[in-house]
Amino acid sequence: MIRTLLIFSNISQRLTFLLFICILICLVQIALIFQLFSHHDKVHSSSRFMKLNCKQKLLCPNNITRFSIHIDKNIQYPNISYIRSSVFAIILDTIRNSSYYTNDSTSACIHIAPVDTIDRDRRSKNGDYLYFIEQRLKFFPEWSDPNKIHLIFNHYTGTWPSYHRTLDFNLPSHYILASTSLTYSNYNCLSHLTFPLFHSNYSFSSSSSSSLPSRSILLSFKGKSYEDVQHHRTFFRHLNNNHDIIIKYTDHTNTSDDKNEYIQLLQQSHFCLVPSGRRLYSYRLLETLQYGCIPVITTNDDELIILPFSEIIDWSKSVIIYSNSSLSLLPYYLKMISKTQRNDMQKQCLTIWLEYFSSIQRIVLTALHILNDRFISSFSSLSIQY
Repeated sequence: MIRTLLIFSNISQRLTFLLFICILICLVQIALIFQLFSHHDKVHSSSRFMKLNCKQKLLCPNNITRFSIHIDKNIQYPNISYIRSSVFAIILDTIRNSSYYTNDSTSACIHIAPVDTIDRDRRSKNGDYLYFIEQRLKFFPEWSDPNKIHLIFNHYTGTWPSYHRTLDFNLPSHYILASTSLTYSNYNCLSHLTFPLFHSNYSFSSSSSSSLPSRSILLSFKGKSYEDVQHHRTFFRHLNNNHDIIIKYTDHTNTSDDKNEYIQLLQQSHFCLVPSGRRLYSYRLLETLQYGCIPVITTNDDELIILPFSEIIDWSKSVIIYSNSSLSLLPYYLKMISKTQRNDMQKQCLTIWLEYFSSIQRIVLTALHILNDRFISSFSSLSIQY
């Protein structure tokens, strides 16, 4: 009898313990669902700020009636070039061949000094950093003219952890800075232009994913872990399940095989992580767009980045902005997105890449079109929205 009671007591205790565990699991799931939906609203609330709406307009100086751009000349040393990067060289060539270019300095609405400002990070290893830039800018008289407006292109300013975005030279009285490092806290409609970040050797070849192939991977990332950049990127390895979430790190120089594997991963994935690394912005944005993989841009809550050409592109229909503080919930969030919405976003990615980012020339011309629309003297208006 006593033995029977002891057995019954043990069974009762076990059932009580199992019931407690079940209740605990349910509470955890409820908390997880609550947090997920709470973050779902937070993610989509950020999309309201993703397309810029600049109503302020600029005036061309000296009563110039047509938007035009002039590349200034070094009168004192005409045979010396201050161009370091191939990107800046292509930018200048594209401007010269555009309908906005004028060879007459007096009739130009905007001026460009052919002094390479693409790389202003002293720690860069690509050899494109130009020293003594202040002294070289003085060879162009227009630079110091307070009545001139100058267009300045910049890709790199600072690296992790501060992502310092201050240029290391004095800006002229009136300027428009085409930068890849703009956030909503430092953007000015009158003096800034959002610009994409891309490698000088980036392949702009036509994507083989013009139609949406069958994709079996929900989320992927393949890239360097950056031992000197210990931040949220190192957390990605905890998302990996080697099934529908693939996270791979490479700590060596990429080979052709690595590149091919990376492209295949982009083509097989619905969503691709686009985190910051040494730079606040990532080269991956254009790469994911090119292969129809929806970019998942991870960011800090207090540092909402502005995506390139947000003046004319509604990015909320093609990318996801996600907080670093809730990365553990990311797979659940992505699975909540319907197949129809996912396919629509992938199509938008391909369309946007083809329309705006499929060549450096197309990128530069898009920037010029945006500037043309920004001036009151403009003869056309560009307000494309997908």
